[in-house]
Amino acid sequence: MKFTIEKLKTPLVLIGENKKEVKLNGYAFMDEYGHCIIIRYGENHRDLMAKYLSGDSDELHIKYRYVNLPT
Repeated sequence: MKFTIEKLKTPLVLIGENKKEVKLNGYAFMDEYGHCIIIRYGENHRDLMAKYLSGDSDELHIKYRYVNLPT
């Protein structure tokens, strides 16, 4: 599957267990036509999703194909 990863401008801000702010960068996975496949937050999740989308399996069932319908 062909895709690019775009970093989102605004991070996600969460309050952690010790009441400290935790900021996670967001990443949009875009297909070759500019459509968003999925958004993931955190570098670890970004890397795991990139590995998943580059692989041959489809455990999450989010990979898709474009089908040209006859006109």
